[in-house]
Amino acid sequence: MLTPILATPNPYEAADEFASNGWAIAFATPEDSDDRMAVVELEGAQVMLGVDTEEFLTPEAHPFRGAGVEFYVEVPADRIESVHGAHTSPDPIEEKAWGVRAFHVELAGYRFLIATTNE
Repeated sequence: MLTPILATPNPYEAADEFASNGWAIAFATPEDSDDRMAVVELEGAQVMLGVDTEEFLTPEAHPFRGAGVEFYVEVPADRIESVHGAHTSPDPIEEKAWGVRAFHVELAGYRFLIATTNE
């Protein structure tokens, strides 16, 4: 399993953004913790949300957060419409050449391609 840790200005606000788009908040450390982090989940896929301190993302890199990276999340085929509907600003669902239905959405400055499982 591979779980990304995304650098965000505020992991708790980022988790709230994901939650308002149909993701579940699986875990969050206390806001006064030395290790500020939240974990969100969609249909079993987890994303960790950390801080964008210089240790993880230099100030010069902030404008390029998420550049060149897209996260592919699979959901059951019978759930794609409801997952799509839960997102506040998704692109339309499209049929992809490799046999899945999918849509793009940007959350916390990162791009996601949410697609049906290829059964």
